[in-house]
Amino acid sequence: MSTAARPPSAASQQAAYPLARWRIWLAAAGLALILACLVPPVLSLALRYVLVESLQFAVFAMAAPALIALGAPWRLLGLSRAPSAPGKAGGPMDHLAASRRQHRSFARSAGFLVTFMAVSVCWRLPPVVSALPRQPWLIAAELVTLLPAGTALWLELVPSPPLAPRLSRPHRAVVAALAMWFTWGMAYAIGLSNTAIFRGYAALPGRALGQLADQEIAVAIVWAVAGLCFVPVVITTLVSWLTRGDDPDEELQQIVRDDRQRAVVRGWGPRKRLPR
Repeated sequence: MSTAARPPSAASQQAAYPLARWRIWLAAAGLALILACLVPPVLSLALRYVLVESLQFAVFAMAAPALIALGAPWRLLGLSRAPSAPGKAGGPMDHLAASRRQHRSFARSAGFLVTFMAVSVCWRLPPVVSALPRQPWLIAAELVTLLPAGTALWLELVPSPPLAPRLSRPHRAVVAALAMWFTWGMAYAIGLSNTAIFRGYAALPGRALGQLADQEIAVAIVWAVAGLCFVPVVITTLVSWLTRGDDPDEELQQIVRDDRQRAVVRGWGPRKRLPR
């Protein structure tokens, strides 16, 4: 008699993705990168050179979210409780982890990917980038929009205890590759231009670098950071999937079964066949 596979419990996910002590240093590195981008000399240089502003964008959108998700600072921030703490209510991240175990469809992860793409493209539009030297407060707006969008995407790609990726390994590789290709595509579109398109930086006096050269280096920076962030995810997830021998068809069937179970009206089970 076959039984439907149950979603993994919180305890099993904690065992699969233990919270190593070194993780907190990754989160600290992500926070240090953010702070470095918000203070001189990086901040002042970002208001004068597109290449530094592009590095700032790459940190807010990709590097810092990746380090924070991998660092999993949720217990330190009081957003999660240790699984061995009896009698204590779970924190917000524990409730989120339980909710994610019940919603494992690819569509939900795709929604975070689309959000990341939409927010990223907004902050790479030439009029928006050109406005940064005249409106420095936009950098704060850039941070508070790119960081959540990037972190939400990375929580779909890597374990961040108590959160575990809801997607199978092949699906995670696909999402990471799509995010990388989209970021490369944005940079490539800027690099195709033979003229400087960020006119807000052209009028700044005392620039030691030509605007077109500045723009080309900015493209290379975005390409490099996107590759450094997403290529390891694609490679490690695929290699882990191949070496573990997981069956992608079985994982896909499990997702379909979960979706069908959620579609059943509460209190009504599937209709049983009567014996002939």
